[in-house]
Amino acid sequence: PDVAREWAAAGVGCALADTVFNPLEVLKVRAQQRPDAVALRALAREAIARDGFARGLLAPGLAATWMRGLSYTGFRIGLYPTTRDEALRVFGGDGVGARVLAGAVTGGIGAVVFNPIDVVRVRMQSSECGYRSTVGAFAEVAREEGVRRGLWRGAGACVARAMTLSGSQLATYDVSKRWLLKNGTFSEDAPPLHFTCSFASGVVAQTVTQPVDTLKTLVMSNVGDKRGAMTIARDVIANHGVRGLYRGYFAAAARQGPVMTLQMPIVEALRRFL
Repeated sequence: PDVAREWAAAGVGCALADTVFNPLEVLKVRAQQRPDAVALRALAREAIARDGFARGLLAPGLAATWMRGLSYTGFRIGLYPTTRDEALRVFGGDGVGARVLAGAVTGGIGAVVFNPIDVVRVRMQSSECGYRSTVGAFAEVAREEGVRRGLWRGAGACVARAMTLSGSQLATYDVSKRWLLKNGTFSEDAPPLHFTCSFASGVVAQTVTQPVDTLKTLVMSNVGDKRGAMTIARDVIANHGVRGLYRGYFAAAARQGPVMTLQMPIVEALRRFL
């Protein structure tokens, strides 16, 4: 496959879909940061009462979301077909394992390279955001915390999340699509095929990934906290049980399923167009 075309199609499709569902991502991040369980409705009312819908839920972190979609997500989804085909060639057969590995590899590499965007995005979406602009946030984090310690903060948790999410998400989409085509349920270009596979892959991926996603948010957003992801995980479990790692899950799942349902059909259409 043409890597540049695949990257462009995936990046644009993700940026468009993430724009629509950015309010749910904002709510997820804020729910993960709260020490106590708070209903999403209450968080939404709080944000809207303070800043209105556009400034309170739609706009926070939106520029960083576009950057992330065009770079990280474009990379991990765009390079997946090439990486998958190579993995299938090396390992032989047509197994699920090679597809999970391919998704994990592209997700992990993308997370390492584009980690600074994730740091800024999480902080811009926080209710305590103190940055005046997205570009200014990159400069301020680098100046005050250092490039490695600041912009690559939480890289381990970010990579773990990306490998888990990308491996489960892309493999689920790929395998379910092939199964439905093989059984004659849908034709290759049928929108219902893409919608069905997208929603399933989104929910599966978020369910598997949520604990690591919560840790990534906590590590990246807690400026001055020198604890690592494993220490934070132990503290969360000690204080709130395993359920503490699933804070914000409903907002995340409510976003991930629909966002994939919108994103992947756009990506498929752009692949044909480009």
